[in-house]
Amino acid sequence: MKQFKFLAMAIFAMVMSIGFVACSSDDDDNNGGVSITSGKKLMSISSEYETINFTYGKDGKLARATSSVNGNSEYINLDWSGSTITLTTHARWDENPCTITLDNGKISKASDGEETYNSAYSGNYLSQIIGYNINKYTWENGNIVKFQKGSGSNTYNCTYYTDKPNKHSVFDLDALGFDDAILAEYGNLLIMAHPTLLGLSNKNLLKSVTDSEGYTLSYTYELDGDGYPIKITETEKKNQYDSGSPEVYTLTWE
Repeated sequence: MKQFKFLAMAIFAMVMSIGFVACSSDDDDNNGGVSITSGKKLMSISSEYETINFTYGKDGKLARATSSVNGNSEYINLDWSGSTITLTTHARWDENPCTITLDNGKISKASDGEETYNSAYSGNYLSQIIGYNINKYTWENGNIVKFQKGSGSNTYNCTYYTDKPNKHSVFDLDALGFDDAILAEYGNLLIMAHPTLLGLSNKNLLKSVTDSEGYTLSYTYELDGDGYPIKITETEKKNQYDSGSPEVYTLTWE
């Protein structure tokens, strides 16, 4: 009876230790309950002039993103180590490596050795990016409805397709200034691959962003059977009198 009790305790201890290891290994991938590597992976974005390809490691994390324009390629490499991501840019210009620090799976700061940008959250929602500018975000019903950049003199208002769930944020990350969180020209590509690095994404697909001077970016989508965008049309209007200049992007997923 004593031997059986000892064996049961040993098995219980082993199970608990396995559970602890599993939970620990998931910490870097878990963003307040949202996995960094869940769902389909964004593989490419193509427009008339540029193609961007995303390459992932066996762990599902972005390893490289390459931008190709007229046969010329530039790329970023990503090195993931615990709660740190090192982003190295290979391009025509010189750029210091950017060290990105994660806190509970979310970006807390990014530094290129000369400057440091910080990101703040309210729960799992991004509330501020503090860097060259200060971006402040207002959320309602799971979407960013308004944000301010700099001194706050320029306010951006956002609308959404309430009947279209957002399965994976892509262009809304740039339109909402999320790329300001990383000190790298191509830092937005990391965020496009793993949008939950900046907390929870918008609940719905972005329809438009309009600043206080009337400049507007608007979006229409073609979705695959799982609700992921495979074609995005972005239309830029400089003011209310501008008829707009659309650009079409094709996306692939796996």
